[in-house]
Amino acid sequence: SPLTTILSALEVVESHPHLFSHELASDTLLPEAKRMHALVEDLLLLARADEKGLALRHDDVHLDELVTAEAVRVRRHSAPAIHTDVHPARVSGDGAALTRVFGNLLDNAARHAGSRIDIVVRTGDGQAVVTICDDGPGIPQSQRERIFDRFVRLDGDRSRFSGGAGLGLAIVAEIVSAHDGAVVVDEPPGGGTRVTVTLPSGQ
Repeated sequence: SPLTTILSALEVVESHPHLFSHELASDTLLPEAKRMHALVEDLLLLARADEKGLALRHDDVHLDELVTAEAVRVRRHSAPAIHTDVHPARVSGDGAALTRVFGNLLDNAARHAGSRIDIVVRTGDGQAVVTICDDGPGIPQSQRERIFDRFVRLDGDRSRFSGGAGLGLAIVAEIVSAHDGAVVVDEPPGGGTRVTVTLPSGQ
């Protein structure tokens, strides 16, 4: 965990002060402190959701633009090719929270994709639907519901939370539910993982 790493490094420095360096601070302590900060923020978000629900804004959100912006961000730092088929879609909701939803999902897809990620945004029947597919190892059918539970990390290379605390999809599920939406995980034709988020449309 980040805290364990930070404590271990500081204990070494306490015994051997001469080992403290700029590299230790920038390469170990600062990144782990940032990970710890993110973990605490995630836990606070989930605690607030448990206590009184998430306090969300209700703005007019252009979902197509939001998802496209997250795809551009991930594309800058991702090896897999990202293909988009994005149509105009508006929802009433919290833009920052929804950015977190699709940021988490795309980061997960990029981490586990073999070579390709496909993103589709469409509307119909009063709903906005965002589908994110990757060609990675996929998630076993028996695990597809429990991955939305907190602190769940699947075993081996199939983990969708490699290196994390297992809170990513729990937060996605909380935010989507607070928007009266739904999120499901399945397998697209040809294998891999497909995540579908459905939200009430403002169109």
